[in-house]
Amino acid sequence: MAKKEIIGLTYEGDRLRLARIRTTKAGVELLEVDTIHLPQPILSKREVGADQQDFSNEYDEIFETESSSTSELSDLDDLENFGLDEEGPASADGSELENNFDMTRADDDAETAADNEQMLAQYVGKYSSSKLRIGLHIPFGKTTFQFFKNVDPSKMKKKDRIEFFEEKLRPIFGRDVIEEHYSWIKVGENDCLLAYNPNDFELLNLVELAETYSKKKLLVMDRQPDEGIWAGLVRSNYELKPDEITGLIAIGDKNSRVMFMKGGEIISVLPIISEGEDDESILNTIFSKILFEIDKGEIPKITRILLIRSAKLSEKAKKHFQKQFEDVEVDFFTLHNEKVSYADEILNSPNILQPYNTAIGAAWAASDSDSKAFTGFTLLPEYVLEKQRVLKIEWHGIAILILIALTPLFINNFYFEKAAELNQLEQEISSLNAQIDELTPIATMTEDLIADFQVINAENNRLLDLAEYSQKWSEVMRILNEGVYEIPNIWLTTLRTNDNNINLTGISLTREQIPVLATLFTDANINQVSETEIRGQQVYSFSMQANNFRQDIDEFLLDLPEYDFESELNGAEFPVDFSMDAEVQPSPGVQTESIQPDQAEAALPSESEPEPAPTVDVEEVEARVDLAQQEEAAAVIEEEISAEDEETVQEELAQNSSEPASALDRGNTNSSPYGLTGTEDELLYGAYTIVLHSIPSGTRARWERSRLADEGYKTTLWQATLEDGTLTWRIGVGQFETVDDALAAISDLPEPYHSNHFIIRIR
Repeated sequence: MAKKEIIGLTYEGDRLRLARIRTTKAGVELLEVDTIHLPQPILSKREVGADQQDFSNEYDEIFETESSSTSELSDLDDLENFGLDEEGPASADGSELENNFDMTRADDDAETAADNEQMLAQYVGKYSSSKLRIGLHIPFGKTTFQFFKNVDPSKMKKKDRIEFFEEKLRPIFGRDVIEEHYSWIKVGENDCLLAYNPNDFELLNLVELAETYSKKKLLVMDRQPDEGIWAGLVRSNYELKPDEITGLIAIGDKNSRVMFMKGGEIISVLPIISEGEDDESILNTIFSKILFEIDKGEIPKITRILLIRSAKLSEKAKKHFQKQFEDVEVDFFTLHNEKVSYADEILNSPNILQPYNTAIGAAWAASDSDSKAFTGFTLLPEYVLEKQRVLKIEWHGIAILILIALTPLFINNFYFEKAAELNQLEQEISSLNAQIDELTPIATMTEDLIADFQVINAENNRLLDLAEYSQKWSEVMRILNEGVYEIPNIWLTTLRTNDNNINLTGISLTREQIPVLATLFTDANINQVSETEIRGQQVYSFSMQANNFRQDIDEFLLDLPEYDFESELNGAEFPVDFSMDAEVQPSPGVQTESIQPDQAEAALPSESEPEPAPTVDVEEVEARVDLAQQEEAAAVIEEEISAEDEETVQEELAQNSSEPASALDRGNTNSSPYGLTGTEDELLYGAYTIVLHSIPSGTRARWERSRLADEGYKTTLWQATLEDGTLTWRIGVGQFETVDDALAAISDLPEPYHSNHFIIRIR
């Protein structure tokens, strides 16, 4: 990157502060700082902005500080002069500029302005460069700042953004709003800060008029308010953590400003303080305003306070605020020695550089060497940018003329190349059209064959869907018909399916016949048994669920052969194998039929693989349960049988179903774990228990289980799902190897358990 020299200019009254820097790879090099005393002060048309209202009296009343009478008089003067700037800034056409530069006028103002412009032109004439890049500032207090919560202008269209800011600014200032008079930055995730300055063009006009007295080109590269320049200086020279609060204090001759930053973002700009270094109470006033913001809760705990601008009160202000804020780091703003180098060792002093910090920041912002830090409130008029754009493109003129002269040659050559390419493409298109005409009959025939194949394939799929489980359901109904036929005095009333499960309800004359029906399936649960009366006869209504019934029946469907269409096209014969797979050995408790070859050939094909028959014969015996008495009981659960435990049990039962008694005996050591009373040393999955309670409440169930355990019973508790989908907690006593053992132990139970219970296998 080429080294560039940039000049930063700031003013206050009749003094111009100048700082000249040079860009380097590490940052910037400070070459010179100087003060230019002008013959007459640069007067601003607007001395008080919309955010410059003085609330010193309110602060004085709250914090009991003294305010000088001079500040009150200055406030009255500001109110009298407020609103005199309705005519706005200098227009871009230069009409006001020409009035100011009227050399025929003999009034004192023209002579004074000419003296200021000639002095500035004479001063910059000492530099050797023919073009001087300049960064300007807008004095603090001349710019209005507004925070907008939950507003992100970057997400708006340009037209909507302009209308939004005009609606916010026009009611405050009572005038039309020009886009180049305001600028905004995004704060946080969804907020923005708006800076508005419509009038302060005195320094810009001074530089432009000084150019007419000078032989050099004065290029204004940037123009920002002091508040934005200070924030950029802090970002460039300090490592700011996101949660740190940094306060910036600037004390001028007549006005002062306080602002706060959180991390690298501006979060608060306090109203301008109409007191300066000439007022004795300025330090107390600043202190009171900071305390007022803290008391309001607007500012959290302050991490550091930096004196960004002062002249006479530098050391005094530092000591004063160090005394007032003992737990806060108070210091002068200091340039980072790794980012800013000094041509003169005398400049390496924060105290000496205090009046020139703003000028240094203005030059730094105009250099674009740290654009991220100084990105923000650029308020440079459009006519200045347009003028400098013309200067930038002047050297392109000759190149543009040469390109214009060469354009016909390039166009002619390009035309002949494209014409030859077009002719070649036309020949290729003619050849392709001839080939298409030859292949069109074949393509039509192929489309007809594809359509026929799709129709046949759809019909085939429909047949497969209809025949997929036809024999399986035939086997289910055969098992039910033969089984119910062999069990006397039992009737089935409903049969419903749910995925792989079958739900049965029916009526039996005796309770003992219901478990016999459950033995028709390898895994069946008796959900409910209740006693009722039909035509004067005492009967038992029951509901039962057969789990995973598809595994209870052997597969009878054949595998559909896969055809090799490529071999058929070649004229080869495709062998179709309709033979059955190896016969599946029946498991205990499962009724099967042997399949004859002629039956296998008549069976419908199926693409599904045969499912292995289960090897577990699980019996459940359920008795009538008095639900009204169960809900009055309560039990305490100490052990819950999870779904993972149930899967483990099913695997163990599948391995040991052939010899369940011996498997259970191997779990015993010294004494048998079976019985109605005693301590439950081990929960025996597959054993039977007597269920005394079925309670929806888990707390009551745990309490009731604890009470039964205190009475000496072996207690078991688990959670079950009823037919209607509700969850209940079942409490059982005793562990028995067979159903007969459980029935024999019922006589030892007291009332009401002697008659209200049912027997179920532990899973």
